[in-house]
Amino acid sequence: MNNIKNLIFGIILGIANVIPGVSGGTMAVILNVYDKILLALSRENLKQNITFLGVLGAGVLIGIFTFSKAITYLFENYYMATNFCFIGLVIGSLPMLYKKAKFNGVQKKNWIPFAFALFFMAALAIIKLMPGASEGVFSVDQLTMLPKLGWFFISAFISTIGMILPGISGSFIMLLLGVYTLTLKAISTFDLIILIPVGLGVLTGGVAGVKLIKTLLRDHPQALYFTIMGLMIGSIFLIFPGFELTLQGVAASLGLLFCAAASYLFSRKN
Repeated sequence: MNNIKNLIFGIILGIANVIPGVSGGTMAVILNVYDKILLALSRENLKQNITFLGVLGAGVLIGIFTFSKAITYLFENYYMATNFCFIGLVIGSLPMLYKKAKFNGVQKKNWIPFAFALFFMAALAIIKLMPGASEGVFSVDQLTMLPKLGWFFISAFISTIGMILPGISGSFIMLLLGVYTLTLKAISTFDLIILIPVGLGVLTGGVAGVKLIKTLLRDHPQALYFTIMGLMIGSIFLIFPGFELTLQGVAASLGLLFCAAASYLFSRKN
C-alpha cells in the first residue's frame, strides 16, 4: 500500500516539475515527503530507503513523460482554474509548515530570511511579467554546439537546486535561461545529445542542493523553515494568473477553496 502511495506522490511531483511557476519542492512539502526525501538521500539512510526512493523516482518519471501533455492541455484551456488550484494547495499547507517552523519558539531573527525569500519570489514574479520573459533572458541559438551543451548542463544544475527549494520552480528557471522549450522537445523526441548534459546537470545539482538543504536543516532548521515559508507564499505571486468575474473565475475560486481544504486536511492527517 505504501509503495502505491509513494508512486502516486512521485507522479504528482513529476507533473509539478514540468510546469513553469509550480515548484516540485512545494508539492513535496504539501505531500509531507520533503523531509523524508532529504533524510533518505544520505549515505547512512540510503540503503534502507532504496525502495522508497526507487518507487518515488519511478513515479516522477511517469509524471514527467506521461502527464506533461495533459497538464499542457489544462494550462492552455483552463489556465486560471489550474493555477488557482495550485495556489489553494500552497495556502492549505502553510499552517502545517508554520507549525514545523515554530517547534522551538519563534526567534525574531528568522523573520529576516523569510522576508528575503518573499522579496526574492516577488522579484521573480516581476521578471516574469517583463517583455521577452517567456522566451528567456538568454538565447541558446547564439551558441555553437559545445558551449550550447555546456549551457544545458549549467541550466539543469541551477534549475535542479532551485527545484529542491520549495516555492522555486525549476522549470521556470529553465524558461528564464532559455532552455525550457528545447529540453521538453528533447524529452519528447528522446534527443540524447541534449538529454545527456541535462541529465548530468540534474544529478550534480541534485547532490549539491540536497547537501546544502540538509546542512541547513541540521544547523539552522528554523531559519530554513521560515525561508521555505517565504518562498512558498511568494510563489503565489509567481503563479497568480489574474482574475475575471466569469464562469471560469467562479470555478477557479471554488477550485482554490477545495484544494486549500484538501491540502490542509491532508497535512493534518500526516
